[in-house]
Amino acid sequence: MCSAPRLIIWKEVEMRIDFLKRSEIDDSRWNACIDASINGVVYAYSWYLDIVSPGWCALVGDDYHYVFPLPAVRRFGVDVVLQPLFVQQLGLFSGGHITASILQNFIQHIPQRYRLVDVFMNVYNQCDGCPGVSERFTYCLDLVEPYTSIYNRYKQNTRRNNLKSLALGVEVRDDVSLDDFLVFHKTYSSVRLPRKAIERQSTLVRSLMHRGVGQIVGAYFNGELCSATVLVKGNGRLIYLFACSSEQGFYSRAMFAVVDQIIRWNAESHVVLDFEGSMIPSVARFYAGFGAMPRTYPRFSVDRLPWFLIPFFRLRSIYQCLRLFKR
Repeated sequence: MCSAPRLIIWKEVEMRIDFLKRSEIDDSRWNACIDASINGVVYAYSWYLDIVSPGWCALVGDDYHYVFPLPAVRRFGVDVVLQPLFVQQLGLFSGGHITASILQNFIQHIPQRYRLVDVFMNVYNQCDGCPGVSERFTYCLDLVEPYTSIYNRYKQNTRRNNLKSLALGVEVRDDVSLDDFLVFHKTYSSVRLPRKAIERQSTLVRSLMHRGVGQIVGAYFNGELCSATVLVKGNGRLIYLFACSSEQGFYSRAMFAVVDQIIRWNAESHVVLDFEGSMIPSVARFYAGFGAMPRTYPRFSVDRLPWFLIPFFRLRSIYQCLRLFKR
C-alpha cells in the first residue's frame, strides 16, 4: 500500500547579513559577485563606487553571495545614504534568486543611524507594497535582432529626424578623444555641475576608458563636434551614460544620428541598450522613438531627519532629478 506523497514546503533560510565599512570589503569577492549576478551592472563594482561615492559601505549576505552597496555620506552633520551622481541603479545583487522577502530583509538591516536613506534599486529588485518604495522608469532596447527589424519599429518622428541629420551631412564617429569630450560636455551640458562633481565625472570617464568598458561616440556637423555620448559596455548592457549637444547639434538633429548608429553597430548582439531613464516626458519620448520600452525600478526612501534639515535635502533631490536630463 502506497503512502500519500509528502508535501514539501520550501522556506527561505535565514541568512547572515553583515554591515561592512569600505575598508572591510574584499574587492575581489565583491566584484566576483557582481560578475555572477543576473542583474550585475557597472555602477555596483567597487572601483566605480570608489569614484562616485568615496567611503561607501555595504551589506553583505551569505558570504558575498548577496551584496547591497550603501553610498553613505555625512551631510549637514548627519549620516545619510544618498544615491550618488552618475549612478542610476544600485540595490541588491546576487547570482541567486532575489525574492521580495530577501530584499526586505536587507532593507531592514540598513543601520538606524542613517537618518535619511534615499537609494534607487535595480529592475530585478521588485518589492511591491513595501513601505517607502516608489516607482521610477528606465528605457531599454534589446539589440538581439537585425538592424532593419529594429529600425522598422522606430517612430515616424524618429525616422524623419534621423533622415534630416543624414541629409545635412552629419557624420557619426567613435574616435572622439577623451579630452575633447570632457571639454564639450562641460561647455554644453544642460546642468551646470559644481567643480567637485565635474572632477569626479572626469575621473570616472577616464577610468571607464582605461578599463576598456567605455566608448565615446560623437557627431560632427560641418567638421565640428556637435553631439557626443559616453557608452559603457558590460554585464550584457550598453549604458547611455552621458550625452549632450550644442546648438548646432540640436539644429542638425545629430543625437538621432548618434543613437541610430549605435544601434546599427550593436544590432544582432546579446546586448540591451539602457538609456538610463528618463522621468522627464520629452526625454522619455526620445528614447521610446527608437523602440525602447519602459522598465520600472524602485526608489527606496526613509526619512528620519530633524525638521530643520528637511528643506536642504529637498533641494538636493530636485537637483538630482535635473541632473538626469540628458540633451
